[in-house]
Amino acid sequence: MHIINLKKESAIKIIRRTVAVLNKGGIIIYPTETCYGIGADATNQEAIKKVLEFKGKRKNKPILIAVADQKMAADYVQINEIAENYYQNFLPGPVAVVSKSKSKVAPGIESANRTVGIRIPDYPLILKIIAAFGKPITSTSANTTGKKTPYSLADIQKYTSQKKLDLIDLFLDAGELPLRPPSTVVDTTMNEPTILRQGEIVIPDIAGQNFKSSSEAETKAIAIAIFSRYQNLLSTQPLIFALQGELGSGKTQFAKGLGKALGISANISSPTFNIIKEYPYSSGIFYHLDTWRLQRGEELLDLGLEKMLAPGNIIAIEWLQKIRPILEKIARQKKVCLIWLTIETISENKRRIRYKI
Repeated sequence: MHIINLKKESAIKIIRRTVAVLNKGGIIIYPTETCYGIGADATNQEAIKKVLEFKGKRKNKPILIAVADQKMAADYVQINEIAENYYQNFLPGPVAVVSKSKSKVAPGIESANRTVGIRIPDYPLILKIIAAFGKPITSTSANTTGKKTPYSLADIQKYTSQKKLDLIDLFLDAGELPLRPPSTVVDTTMNEPTILRQGEIVIPDIAGQNFKSSSEAETKAIAIAIFSRYQNLLSTQPLIFALQGELGSGKTQFAKGLGKALGISANISSPTFNIIKEYPYSSGIFYHLDTWRLQRGEELLDLGLEKMLAPGNIIAIEWLQKIRPILEKIARQKKVCLIWLTIETISENKRRIRYKI
């Protein structure tokens, strides 16, 4: 693996060398505004095979691609009016726009529904490289599946086997990147846009914020689905789930679903009499709170709420009437992802679950 220090070489030399590697079907690792990505010719099947070998088991998960501009994107996907809005308002930037593919990319890039996610990185040098290359490159994070998201050369070297490092031809070293979540991924192929993955750019997801549940198992599954959209934010901020609903509506079942998503084996039960229950997991602590017994909302601060607000932590809070102003103030003053979730009882076994951020 050849390493180019971006601070010591001219842009012309960097672009020329990188394009030469891509033209030969080689693989590069390059910086973006989110993390380091792995890049290869998105139209070259042999190059994509190497990317898939590097990434490891992905269960047929599609690969995002990066283009230089909307004009290049239009050569590879069908850009409808919904997608056009995102291109004009969010790109370049940490947002991937999913559209119907024109089937010009190599196998392994498209989803099972023949869609492709397009990125236009907010990183001028990388855009110049892609423009000079004249074709899209892959834009998936440069970690093997399940390993740490890479923000430096040291991350790549520490968490990647030598066999997989040998697949990399060129590393464009911009030093240690700021710790940021991956890109937000939005599907624009339906009548309403749907957020598939929430990143640092928070986009309202009207179509995907309403669910119906007919059982406790479905409520847990919905919790897992919602959590999966926002879990990428945990590297830089906590997640707070503010759970609203009458007694017996399923708030604790939703919390159990969050516990399952986190791989917590302990039984998660209602904290009504304890007020706070803690469940450590691999990357932090899951706090389950019930404020029904509190006389004043401010008591929650005395119980250490602010100390819970660390990156990696998840906080699920039931009975919000007394603490809503406190949560709203925290959301204004601190870097947190606050998710307001309402569980409405429709009948004995049916629930309507809605959320907003």
